[in-house]
Amino acid sequence: MANIIFLHGTSSSGKSTLSQVIQKQSETPFWHFASDQFVEAGMLPKRVNDGGDFDWSKNRPLFFDAFHGCIKAVADAGNNIILDHIIESKEWFHYLQELLSNHDVFFVGIHCPIEVLREREINRGDGSIGNRYLGESEYHLKHVHTYSAYDYEIDTSSQPTEHSAEMVLSAWEQRGQSAFFSVLEK
Repeated sequence: MANIIFLHGTSSSGKSTLSQVIQKQSETPFWHFASDQFVEAGMLPKRVNDGGDFDWSKNRPLFFDAFHGCIKAVADAGNNIILDHIIESKEWFHYLQELLSNHDVFFVGIHCPIEVLREREINRGDGSIGNRYLGESEYHLKHVHTYSAYDYEIDTSSQPTEHSAEMVLSAWEQRGQSAFFSVLEK
């Protein structure tokens, strides 16, 4: 059984930065695992919505099916993971519950005020506002935290990342039964 610290929050909420600091601070070896890493590694053809061979609107579900399968494979091989991910639907949530059911999942809600999310998107300097994130943060804020209760929640804008990482690791070390496998009724 692998340990999974699942950091769940909107785009630009600080998941990736927090993941990297947790990984450095933890005495337990963790893989940092995020779908953005697949994109940034240049694994995918150019994403376009033109009806061509790699039309992103058609291939996006295939990409995430593969990514979710990779999470399971890495954990099933006995590797601990800091999972940096956004659950986009109830279907994804239930699918991930099934995929990760044999593992110790510590589910962390990553929060951040919308003003800070917008500022972070602008500060990325990679054109995200006009392209990739076109309103994603606002959309995600309405949906992302509705699938389950959390084992721990943190606002990444309230303290330095190093302190946030210490707080998450401390909570993880004191964890009980995972809330990830229960369903929040709303």
